[in-house]
Amino acid sequence: MNFGKKALQVAKIGLAARRIAKARTASDKSQAREALAALFADAKGVTMKVGQLLAGQSADNEFAELVTSIEPLPLSQIRPLIGESLDRDVDEIFSDIEESRAAASLGQVHKAYLTDGREVAVKVRYPGIADAVNAELKLAGLMPGLGPVKKWGFDLDGYKTSLKTNMDRELDYVSEAARQQDFASRVQVPGLIVPGVVDEILSDGVLVQDWQSGLRLSDISGWVEKDRKEVARILLGTLLTSLFEAGRVHGDPHPGNTYFRKTSRGEVEVVLMDFGCIVDVEDSARLSLLKLIMALRSGQSVNVLQVFAAMGFEAEKLALIAEPLAAVANALLQPFLKDEEFDLATWDLKDRFEALLGENRWWFRSAGPPTLLLLLRAFQGLVQQLEQLQVKINWWQILDSSVSPETRTLAVNVPLSPLPPEMANLTMTTNTPSGAAEHLRVVVIRDGEKVVEITMPGRAARNIQNLMPEDVLEQITAAGEIDMKAIRQRLEDTGLRPQEVFEFDNGEKQYRVWLE
Repeated sequence: MNFGKKALQVAKIGLAARRIAKARTASDKSQAREALAALFADAKGVTMKVGQLLAGQSADNEFAELVTSIEPLPLSQIRPLIGESLDRDVDEIFSDIEESRAAASLGQVHKAYLTDGREVAVKVRYPGIADAVNAELKLAGLMPGLGPVKKWGFDLDGYKTSLKTNMDRELDYVSEAARQQDFASRVQVPGLIVPGVVDEILSDGVLVQDWQSGLRLSDISGWVEKDRKEVARILLGTLLTSLFEAGRVHGDPHPGNTYFRKTSRGEVEVVLMDFGCIVDVEDSARLSLLKLIMALRSGQSVNVLQVFAAMGFEAEKLALIAEPLAAVANALLQPFLKDEEFDLATWDLKDRFEALLGENRWWFRSAGPPTLLLLLRAFQGLVQQLEQLQVKINWWQILDSSVSPETRTLAVNVPLSPLPPEMANLTMTTNTPSGAAEHLRVVVIRDGEKVVEITMPGRAARNIQNLMPEDVLEQITAAGEIDMKAIRQRLEDTGLRPQEVFEFDNGEKQYRVWLE
């Protein structure tokens, strides 16, 4: 596909994704999803990665087909690539290689047999995929945002860097093999199976590992409750052990990466595959999160703003919405707070977030570190798996058995950096003039359609220039029609009362910013 066609495909996908977000009825949303899934039908690389992200763990939406429906390349095209990448005669390594049954986003897997009889899976990177990925990443600017915003106070560069780093790692199978082996050695959970890597047959474009088989999650709904609970225990235990003990979380939870099976003795096993996307979590972040869970459980006093800052959140941003943070933490971590089986149907996390943060939900998310998106994806994937299993499990009990006494001690004693005096005791009302606006709103219109609609805390207007995209600020400065310094002074003089901040038209887009 040439550059022009790829650009058009990416742009169409972005527009279709926005249709989903705007759909008002279940029927409209389903039709929009079908249209978007159709656009992904012949996509690979970054494009398919986006589709898999949208698919999540759900087995009943159109995106789930992306996991297995993309047509793989024929073996006749792949076989020469294997030999070239390994710099060896393929017949000297394999006695047989079968056609691939399904393609992935960056490569495809073939069942094969080594000359010594071992049954293996051969993962082969697509030819030219690295260049294609780089081209698609450059095109990402053409895709309308899948969420509520693309810039405006959002660490876009940080997220781009995180995405690029992860894509580069996924394209290097030597690196993936090392991460897979590291995960297997450091995340040892009863019932968890991580395929062994065949070290002697490895290159940056070919990864050979033990062949594994099993059922998909949607196929085990008929298992008895005891066995489904065991599956849930293994899944949750794996995530918690990897997060708090290893500091490395499997970040690609789509259904194609997990098998479920029973041994001849009836013991439940979960096979975890594809270690291209591993989220590295800094010690300060993982230990601070564990500290917060233990403090909330025991009723100990803890400065939640300090903990979030230690986890990588921007303290300056969270300080503007500090009052509900303790309740937000309780809502997020509710499954861990009691030593009893937790019913996910009672969580109502989305409704509680909306009640606690209202229109500041985006501001909270934008304050998080770039790795937060991948971690949230892992947790969301886990929750969707547990919901499909339709069982209740004791989250605290599993956490308690997953974390060593040494790690627990480290978490209790992890130092939290002191906040600046002006931030230490901030609430939603502190330092806010009487009658001040509650929200700062931004709307951007292109061709008569809203392309950006953002709500931020009203006090964020004091920092309006640093929130604006650099290109917009440069255009405003060049036009010479708007004096940002004078606007900031006006906002302070009027006590941040509801008012128009500015309007700007660059000929392509119309910008409106106001306080209300």
